[in-house]
Amino acid sequence: MQATSFQNLTGHVTFGTTPRVWSLLVTVFGELAQDADAQISGSLLRNLSEHIGIKPEAMRVALHRLRKDGWIDSERTGRTSDYFLTPWGRAQSIAASPRIYAKGAAAPEAWLVVFNPGQPAPDDHASGAWVSSNILVTSAPPDTDNVISKKLDMADRLPEWVTSKVCDPTTVKLSQDFLSALDAVQGLLGKTPDLTPMQTAALRILLVHGWRRIVLKAPMLPDHVFPDGWRGTECRTRTSSLLDQLSKQDPLDLAQCSVTDATQ
Repeated sequence: MQATSFQNLTGHVTFGTTPRVWSLLVTVFGELAQDADAQISGSLLRNLSEHIGIKPEAMRVALHRLRKDGWIDSERTGRTSDYFLTPWGRAQSIAASPRIYAKGAAAPEAWLVVFNPGQPAPDDHASGAWVSSNILVTSAPPDTDNVISKKLDMADRLPEWVTSKVCDPTTVKLSQDFLSALDAVQGLLGKTPDLTPMQTAALRILLVHGWRRIVLKAPMLPDHVFPDGWRGTECRTRTSSLLDQLSKQDPLDLAQCSVTDATQ
């Protein structure tokens, strides 16, 4: 695909703005270099950055931040460097991947749990959503008789004062905007994408990053307890379909493409 056409394509996913580079690089390493021995060369990072529209100085600053924060490390190879996830960074990436790449809902069931308002609420339900200081929507009821629990079936119509606590309006709006972007991308790609391997890798990274920004902000609950206007269900389906259409690229092959491009 011609560079201008590819920029028009990726512009839908980025909404015409440059993503936060350090956050995008977390996605890059999660997508391309999550294996224990995987590395990404400096030339490959520069090439990907050019395709996405990131300036070299912004990438250097982001790499420095990720090293400082313990996400990545690097080693010199001749005149350049190879970058890789630290054990801690790899653990964070592995923990997030099932949610980002999942084809189904984060949880099969939801429960509305009411705790004793006269006692401190437990702090071991991070995957749920607190409606109030003693009311929780969670994927599994606590193992105690000292609560009131009700399973929330798909037929249950929850009031807005409950669903609004499951997902905030900003994340709901993100899901709506991203769904529109996914529709535009699919329309431009068609059934047989005409992309180079580097373009394929860059587009996959942007798609994963766009969905990651939404899904990791949402609690691990089934789709039917989210508020009206939430489009995360459709976003997950469309993103998964596009990723199936765009083959995952091998960083070693992409690195070779970077070397070839630099010599032409």
